[in-house]
Amino acid sequence: TLLATSCRVGGIVADLPRPQIDALTRFGREYGMAFQVVDDVLDLVATDAQLGKPAGHDMVEGVYTLPVIWALAGHDGTALRMLLTTEMDDEALTRAAEIVRGSGVLEHAISRARAYASSAQSALDDLPESPGRRGLSAAADHLVGVVEAAALQPAVTG
Repeated sequence: TLLATSCRVGGIVADLPRPQIDALTRFGREYGMAFQVVDDVLDLVATDAQLGKPAGHDMVEGVYTLPVIWALAGHDGTALRMLLTTEMDDEALTRAAEIVRGSGVLEHAISRARAYASSAQSALDDLPESPGRRGLSAAADHLVGVVEAAALQPAVTG
């Protein structure tokens, strides 16, 4: 919603025609969804230094992201559920992250992020060709590229 609104306001301030404002709003919504899924995956595969915040912080805070929710529905869901407590320590966090990473859901989440990014790029079809349009499209490609590269690296905690 934040990115959709930001894109929409930008179009309004630029005094663009309504169809272009709507296209920018769609781009922002889809890009924002891709961004959130990428953030969810990075919380599980990146290091503290790469994130600029503690890795796995979402689980410690009781925020169960898309990959965690999907992993809870998998065959190790019961073991994961037992680790996700308000008293989660570093050992439990490490084990929970291993369960999620080993469940196969990260690949599915990256695919979902890629689909959102592609949908965002499709929304740009309603805009005239310009450096701005090319930049927005490149941003969507880069966003997914970042998470794909991070997910290919060996998982490091801490």
